[in-house]
Amino acid sequence: MSAARTFAAALLALLLPVSALAARPIVDLHKLDAYFALFASDSNVPWRATSVRLDTYSSAPVDFAVYQVDPADVLTAGSNEGSRAIATRSLHAIARFEYTPPGGYQFQPNAVDLRLGSRAGFFVVEARRGRVGEQVWVNRSRIGLVAKQTPAQLLLYGVDLATGRALSGMRVQLLVSDRFVTEYTDGSGTVRWNRDERPIFALAQWGDNYAFVSLLPQAPLPSTIVGVRTASAVVHAGGVVRVVGFARTRAGSMLRPARGDATISMRNGATLIAEQRVPIDRAGAFSADLSVPANAIAGDDAILAQAAGGVGGASVHVDADAGDLTLDVASACGDACNPSDDVPVSIRSSRGNVDVRVTVIRSPHVYVGYVPAVTPWGTTAWLDERVTTGGDGRAEITIPHPTDSLGSTYGVRVESGGATADTRIVVPNAPVAVRLQLDREEQSLGAPIGFDVYAAEVQNGRPVSGSVSVTLAHGPSVQQQMVTLDASGHARGTFSTPDLGTDLVIARLMAGNAAAEDAAQVQIVPQASFDTSQGNSADVSVTLDRSRYDPGDTIRVEASAPGASGDALLTFEGALGVQTVVVPVAGGRASATFRAVDAPGALQIGAIFIRDGTTLSTTVPLDVDGAGRAAIAALSLEPAPQPGADVALTLRGVRDGAGTVAIRLTQGDPSGSALFDSATDLLAPGLTTTQSSATEGTTWHPWVDSTGDHPLVLGFERRGEPPPNLTLAQSDSRAVSWSIARDDGGALHLQLPSAAGHYTLSVLEIGDDGRVIAASSTVDLP
Repeated sequence: MSAARTFAAALLALLLPVSALAARPIVDLHKLDAYFALFASDSNVPWRATSVRLDTYSSAPVDFAVYQVDPADVLTAGSNEGSRAIATRSLHAIARFEYTPPGGYQFQPNAVDLRLGSRAGFFVVEARRGRVGEQVWVNRSRIGLVAKQTPAQLLLYGVDLATGRALSGMRVQLLVSDRFVTEYTDGSGTVRWNRDERPIFALAQWGDNYAFVSLLPQAPLPSTIVGVRTASAVVHAGGVVRVVGFARTRAGSMLRPARGDATISMRNGATLIAEQRVPIDRAGAFSADLSVPANAIAGDDAILAQAAGGVGGASVHVDADAGDLTLDVASACGDACNPSDDVPVSIRSSRGNVDVRVTVIRSPHVYVGYVPAVTPWGTTAWLDERVTTGGDGRAEITIPHPTDSLGSTYGVRVESGGATADTRIVVPNAPVAVRLQLDREEQSLGAPIGFDVYAAEVQNGRPVSGSVSVTLAHGPSVQQQMVTLDASGHARGTFSTPDLGTDLVIARLMAGNAAAEDAAQVQIVPQASFDTSQGNSADVSVTLDRSRYDPGDTIRVEASAPGASGDALLTFEGALGVQTVVVPVAGGRASATFRAVDAPGALQIGAIFIRDGTTLSTTVPLDVDGAGRAAIAALSLEPAPQPGADVALTLRGVRDGAGTVAIRLTQGDPSGSALFDSATDLLAPGLTTTQSSATEGTTWHPWVDSTGDHPLVLGFERRGEPPPNLTLAQSDSRAVSWSIARDDGGALHLQLPSAAGHYTLSVLEIGDDGRVIAASSTVDLP
């Protein structure tokens, strides 16, 4: 463009009228006025100020109106149902006011006081900007309602949140099918429902005070339980899958050994690979050896067992061969890898000069006796490279060590021309392992995030005591607290004010000069998915007088919650119901006794206290060494292990009994379907749920649209490639010894190998009385 034309264009711009320039399109920031969201806390008490949370993106004023209504006009029954909007045109507002959010054009959470004084009741709050309206309910109540459900019973407990005392004669309406059934609490403040048709909603009333719970669906107690375990979680094509299992049927309130036959099959999808029909012995145990075809394809296959009308299953990974080409992979440092060094990995091929692809998945966790149900936080693809074996078929690669301070579990896979091999390498950074478990991976802004910490010795799984430092980090913002591990190696804690966004929680335990750490991530969002279940409170402790009981023993319970007052509800919970004792609280402490009984499923002792208008709750597992139950035992070997020696095995801490015993000695730590310890979990499913209308901390429920234009919601959806496969390879633990034999109560014996090394000994005892007992120990042969 010439200089003259440039000057003319500039002059024309100066001469244009202002209205012409204003016609150019610009961003209308006032559109952000339609983006707002209203939330209210699930529990409010009338002696404290009540506010709602208003999330805004601009500072435009919002008009508020508060109406007192009948909760039946707003609430809808069902744990997955939201509330209803109501027409307010004919209602009288008990409060009206205007609120102007600060902050300008940015996201801003605001606490808006409702100016209700000490008034109790059920209210609807409506917020409006122009024609956009939202409503949210607020329940201001001095009463609380706690629900405990088992497959056989519903227990409701009514309590005065101001005094902590149990409420006798409180009306409770239960929605059963399409009708309401009215009950009243007894002298202990409880209502019990034992009928087959279960309520889905409970509404309690005491004067102008309301409390309610949408009851969660309850899983039934299974009539048959079938468990399956394998000698190894990895099998090579042409090899044999060794299977041991048990079947239990329910007879009244007990689990007994099943009778008859069991059909054991191995399947790859819909394709049947192998199948055997085997007898079930008098202990309800069965075993089988399934041959894997030499041309089996690589992948995860299912091992299914059908017995007594029930089905149980496990999975094994098949490593394939390709003609005469077979692969093998193992850690070159065994169980003594240095976490500060790269991990050497040995690869072998049946032919020389073979191009091999090596892929490694890293999980920054070390688990002892625990199998995560989902892919743990931080699991990532760590290494993907190719290597060529030498003329002798051997090659070595190194896995780069991480720069963080966390332990590592590596899943290693090698493949070439259709041949595969897998293994798992565990590299702890301390002699103990710490496991951090958050209550939720996503939590609402303003709600606390609870966590559990577990610690155990890596070599033998024994629990560890001591203090654990737990840190919540969000950018430069850091919160820290110390929690103390109990005798079972467990501690509970809570962070009350996590920051909006992604927060990282780190647990750290010193073991001599080494630090064991674990980490997890929680996403704090404006509103997380709704959850009415109550988790364990870090402020409540329950202590039992013994670690294990026989049926008929007296259980002495000591419970405490600093600052609690009134009454405490102590419970003995099992699949068949809940035993309760309501006792007065003195100095934040309460005690009671129960009688240990046999019952299927998990047994636990619970405690509920009242403090500052909220319910504090916790449960601890109860170990009863009864018929049809599961147990983890300690394992001792005598004399001291020596290469080639014959040793006697003793299960300690449990009653002697006859049954079928599987004994396995492996090189490498078993994982997946080869873990005997996890087999006991099948007999102890968690079947009790606890809900409360006045949980500790603040939980929120969201708005519903009221009349007028719908509010706009900011959001986005990421689109891209499918997520990577981060499945961790299983451990190819080689069984040096495998035996299944009848045990009539005598000593168990094992012939140790003559080769020095580090081994893992696992025992699974399937008892004639229905018990299933697992034990494991490491064996170091010099």
